[in-house]
Amino acid sequence: MTRAEAGEAALPAGTSLRPAVVDDAMVLGFLELQLFPGEAWTVFQLAEEIEHPDRRYAVVEEAGEIIGYAGIMSGGDVADLHTIGTVAPGRGIGRALLAWCEEQARAGGAERMLLEVREDNERARAVYERTGYEAIARRRGYYRLPDRTVDAIIMQRAL
Repeated sequence: MTRAEAGEAALPAGTSLRPAVVDDAMVLGFLELQLFPGEAWTVFQLAEEIEHPDRRYAVVEEAGEIIGYAGIMSGGDVADLHTIGTVAPGRGIGRALLAWCEEQARAGGAERMLLEVREDNERARAVYERTGYEAIARRRGYYRLPDRTVDAIIMQRAL
């Protein structure tokens, strides 16, 4: 599948993507709380991830503010998408971050990418499906929210 077939989008005008640095962890922790309440990673966890040699993280900025981020674990022939989020949905930022993660995974020798997504996250699931990801498994009750549990859908795509 080519990039065009996968539906990859360029970043919107006025935004830029760069590798994350440990100094970004505080802002990313704040974004985690906004985007993933009840399951947010801590600033310490994010800093460890950013500094880990087998991880690749990127941020998208607009007007000097971080508005999106993503990260993967890459090693061997399989890469795992650890996180992806944006406070500006619907602008192609998530798709651009996903494309960056896939490029990093390929550069690290990965032949496929795995990810998990909450079953009720229809927007993210639609993006993954449009870009060639297929559901391969389900983890029942994986996400424990204050009022319910939600299944995780495991998806993969050949790189």
